[in-house]
Amino acid sequence: MSPVKNCPDCIKYKASNQKPSGLLQIPVPAQCFETLANDLFGPLPESKEGKRWILSIEDCSTKWVELFALPNATAIECAITLIEEILLRYGIPHRLISDNGNQFVSAVMQQICYLLNIHPSVIPVYHPQANPVERKNLKPRPAILVQDKHDCWSEKLPFIRFALNTAKCETTGHTVAFLNFGRELRTPSEVVKDIRVVIRIDNFVPEITPYLKKFAKFSTQIREVIEEQEYSRKIYADKKRNAVSTYQPGEHVFVASHPLSIAAQGIRKLMPRRDGPYVILT
Repeated sequence: MSPVKNCPDCIKYKASNQKPSGLLQIPVPAQCFETLANDLFGPLPESKEGKRWILSIEDCSTKWVELFALPNATAIECAITLIEEILLRYGIPHRLISDNGNQFVSAVMQQICYLLNIHPSVIPVYHPQANPVERKNLKPRPAILVQDKHDCWSEKLPFIRFALNTAKCETTGHTVAFLNFGRELRTPSEVVKDIRVVIRIDNFVPEITPYLKKFAKFSTQIREVIEEQEYSRKIYADKKRNAVSTYQPGEHVFVASHPLSIAAQGIRKLMPRRDGPYVILT
């Protein structure tokens, strides 16, 4: 073992160059739709329907995602969408996570949370990773589908939502849909042969044929992107951290101290960084 690690004074006073301990741990709510996270993505190029924003809402338990195109990113728009499309379909959650955007910390949203007994949780400033839905990183998905037709992104949201909810999660080994419904949803990759056969039939309705083709193509593309990025999020988060060390009773340890700074006395500059050694009893 290094002499520095054996020297009590070195341990107490020298700065550590080790990464912080503790790999990424995401708390898991006990029930579906018990904790929701919401976020706004935009402004985007105005779509044919006059939409410019995407409101994304995620169930933190199963990772079920809902995406809504909005014309304006106002507190009223977000509140109405949340109530009509989420609360009246899935029930009232116990907790609602959001960033510090004006739409989410507004009096309108605070009043809704108060009346419905929802605990609002605001993530730390300049740390968007604390918001689960923020980590979805929607930007590549619409870009892949719209290509150079930037006014049709709102038409692709149903495909993106379907792909997100049917992609297998590396953590659970199941799709989001399975965790919600107890069964897998049939995807275009499973029925693509059937679709191709059907659209070759002469008497098949021509109006629906292009839509079915787009459904199979877009859903497959988005699923591939999701599967590539799902595992990389945890790899990136764990790069800057170490696994938590395990200790046994009887071992000696030093505990990090956080002395208060007193400028008049200049105390903190010379205070030890760690206290100890202490013996682990249990």
